[in-house]
Amino acid sequence: MVLDVDDEYVQQTDEYGRKDALFALILYVCMVLVFVLTGKIFVQRSSTLTETYIFCVTGIASSVCIGLVFLFCFIRKQKLITVGFSKNQALKSLTVGIILFILVVLVGGFWPIITGSTLQTDIGLIVMRIIYFLFFIGFTEEITVRGYIGTRLYGFFNNKRLSIVIVGIMFSLYHIPFHMVIAQMSMPEYILLNWWNLILIFIFHIIFQRLYSKYNSIIAPTILHFIWDFIQWFII
Repeated sequence: MVLDVDDEYVQQTDEYGRKDALFALILYVCMVLVFVLTGKIFVQRSSTLTETYIFCVTGIASSVCIGLVFLFCFIRKQKLITVGFSKNQALKSLTVGIILFILVVLVGGFWPIITGSTLQTDIGLIVMRIIYFLFFIGFTEEITVRGYIGTRLYGFFNNKRLSIVIVGIMFSLYHIPFHMVIAQMSMPEYILLNWWNLILIFIFHIIFQRLYSKYNSIIAPTILHFIWDFIQWFII
């Protein structure tokens, strides 16, 4: 067993080669382009941008990315189990995800007390944001990055640790174009101002990857991804 990962995960990734790695890179490029376009749409509509509009456009962009994962699996004749839908350790993954959810909520709950921050109170907006962070961000990034790209490159590279680092760098860089467009900054300017956040994203990739490969399941990383992003928005 490599890096204490699930046996099923190892068996699946051992089957991936150059074509799978190529499809993973194509998916990555498509994701970047989709969200660059999304960012440009938001900038053009900035004067009339609403939460509902952001929700709908992001939902469409996420659906495109998820659709590409399903399409590529179909083309390569690969089952959805290869992108994190394994049943073998799903319950364990769910249990770990719930525990991490509770821990983040508890820690996050102390933050408003310590800092005097307030919480979001608009119920309709909260529900919309739960769907947004759970499905459009958390689930989408986990099925694409950890589920498809990470597994295919993990199988392609002989050095497994190197593959995890490379995908982590890709995951960090993936966030730059969209936010760069939104902030209307050049890439060097954005990186200079947000280098710490990019490092944090890389660290989270390592955590998400560990959760995914440990149970060959998308559940735990999706739950953690969701609650981490949501609670940062929920606490004003």
